[in-house]
Amino acid sequence: MALIEVTNLKYRYPHTEKLALDGLHFQVEKGSFIGIAGENKAGKSTLCQALVGLVPTMFKGAYGGKIMIDGLEAGKTPVALLCQKVGLIFQNPFNQLSGAKDTVFGEIAFGLQNLGVPREEIVRRVEENLRLLDIEQYRDRNPFDLSGGQTQRVAIASILAMQPEIIVLDEPTSQLDPQGSEEVFRVVDTLSKTGITIIMVEHKMEKLASYCDKILLLHDGKQIAYDTPEKIFSRDDLEELGVEAPVFTRVCRKLSVYREEDGKRLYPVTMEQTMALKDQFPPELGGKYKEAEQPGGETERTTGASDRTLREIFRIKDLSFHYLEHVPIMEDLTLTLDTRPAAVIGQNGAGKTTLVKLLKGLLKPVSGTILFGGNDISERTVAQLAGSVGYVFQNPDDQIFKNRVMDEVMVGPLNIGMGREEAERRAREALSMVGLLDAAEENPYDLDLSERKMVAIASVVAMDTQVLILDEPTIAQDARGRRVIGSIVRKLSDSGKFVLAILHDMDFVAEYFERVIVMAHGKVLADGPKETVFYEEDALAAAKLEQPHTAALCRKLGYEGAFMTVNDIKDRTV
Repeated sequence: MALIEVTNLKYRYPHTEKLALDGLHFQVEKGSFIGIAGENKAGKSTLCQALVGLVPTMFKGAYGGKIMIDGLEAGKTPVALLCQKVGLIFQNPFNQLSGAKDTVFGEIAFGLQNLGVPREEIVRRVEENLRLLDIEQYRDRNPFDLSGGQTQRVAIASILAMQPEIIVLDEPTSQLDPQGSEEVFRVVDTLSKTGITIIMVEHKMEKLASYCDKILLLHDGKQIAYDTPEKIFSRDDLEELGVEAPVFTRVCRKLSVYREEDGKRLYPVTMEQTMALKDQFPPELGGKYKEAEQPGGETERTTGASDRTLREIFRIKDLSFHYLEHVPIMEDLTLTLDTRPAAVIGQNGAGKTTLVKLLKGLLKPVSGTILFGGNDISERTVAQLAGSVGYVFQNPDDQIFKNRVMDEVMVGPLNIGMGREEAERRAREALSMVGLLDAAEENPYDLDLSERKMVAIASVVAMDTQVLILDEPTIAQDARGRRVIGSIVRKLSDSGKFVLAILHDMDFVAEYFERVIVMAHGKVLADGPKETVFYEEDALAAAKLEQPHTAALCRKLGYEGAFMTVNDIKDRTV
């Protein structure tokens, strides 16, 4: 008998008419690693909550069908009992923190204490998971003082320590750097091999393709398919379903590289599968970049991509900062930022968010200077900078405080002195840009995380600042959401504004940014055009980063030139 049996599962949230889950029917064997894919609002998070009994127990609403977990009916079993079998890692790690403990060690131990686990066993499990998630150095830190990625590791550790039979993860790597994401997948893959069942929602299709036994494809609350990654990602209707296949699959589809099974074309979904069909690739490949552009240090030049002249925005000189004395975050950092859209990349804890908070004036340097438009920002308050430098926080819930979306998006414009009519006009334009104009009258906290992130972006875009700083803008975004954010970056850049973003999505960086700045331990390891930086192996390795998937594949295939995205590869005539 299967460990999990879902039969005709239906669910509708209170005060709504549409089914969030509509007739789901599937089984999961013990020790399986199952991925859940689909665009936002497909029903993925709702299904996760149903598997741990929060739907319908906590959320109420109309519920039909059945979920059986090892003989227990999830919808009728007390959550306190079910959680001993099923652990849920929330989409937003800040929602996972209990708030009852003031150290990382205590936070991870909290659930074990509630289960009555003996003290010696608690200590052993906490120590084990601190090592497993590479967060031993934060054991005595307050979890609310950590970065988003570090907090996500703590949230994962707190569930792993409870050793449930089934672990449900709702986008557990959304705030993690590439290496951190890979580590989490390896950890849960190892757990599945020991008999623990893994169910994971994820937008990183390359990871799902590499690790999952099967993928459940959802759309609009309905189950579209439940099959192997190769069969799911070889479907011709993925784009209509709001899902983007792994980069390897899209490259192979473009170049007609596939294998046949039962008369159907199956495209590779992983690097290994792709390389197994290496003989089908053309010996040479014409790409967008024949030669990697050499980095230049000048701040006044014209790009090849457009006719705009670059000008200096920020000049950072000998910048040093620390939160705790004798524990420097950055020392003697010197950097000039011009109008090229720039992405700052690096592992969690590299100093990226600290840097942009210094640029915004939210933090003050211990030493050194930051010039904005030639003026030292230490002489200006955050309020004085607000009309020129906009900043979207990593966690949108740190930024949203109104109970109506339109009011929230108008706060910034009104605070910098816009008239109410102008503020509303700009708010409507910004909401239209992020695709949320229809939600103008809703409460932001009735929206999901991806939409709240879009509201936060709109609230800063509406201020029409010269500079827009985005801290992890693609968190919780599906393929459509990433395209929307990318179009905003391009539109603002083309209008002469400066966009600076912190990102862990290398494919997104490669597609929408011109300049890439690699950071590690508060230092800049590489800085220049993406076509150059993404081929600096030593810098990427030191920062524990990866090349964009297209670049990594084309390099392994031996193609000359710099390939950043699937679109850089010319179509091959079949």
